[in-house]
Amino acid sequence: MTHTRRLAVYVRSPVSDATEQRQTAALARADSLRQQGLVDDVSVTYWNRLATASNAGEADDIAAMEAWAEAHDCSLAPAFDRHDRSSAFTGRDSVVTLPVMCLVVLVDDEIAGVYPHAGPDGHCTVADGLDRIESALQCGEDLAYTGSQR
Repeated sequence: MTHTRRLAVYVRSPVSDATEQRQTAALARADSLRQQGLVDDVSVTYWNRLATASNAGEADDIAAMEAWAEAHDCSLAPAFDRHDRSSAFTGRDSVVTLPVMCLVVLVDDEIAGVYPHAGPDGHCTVADGLDRIESALQCGEDLAYTGSQR
């Protein structure tokens, strides 16, 4: 059975030049996986520093990532920092400070991994995720999450 493998890359903008260079390098690696035929598609979504419930699409994506993390005994913190805020203009709401970059691995439209995350074996970065994806796919292995691997 053939599986559809996709990478969804989220990048924060605006960022410093050094951070933008790291984002560009990660995007190039993801696109290289697509060009090699190891993944079927790579999508890129740009987001701001903060996400609120008023942005439904972003909120849904973050909720799906958090559900994946909970199901796999992982945490998206500290990269995703959820907190309440209060303003005289907007009142009280919950916001999430978003990481400068996030990689979501999808197999048949189901989340198979989210990077960065913290798991039982420590932190896994976006670069760790790309390393794992590349290694697994070149060896013909499944992309199902099996723990924080480095």
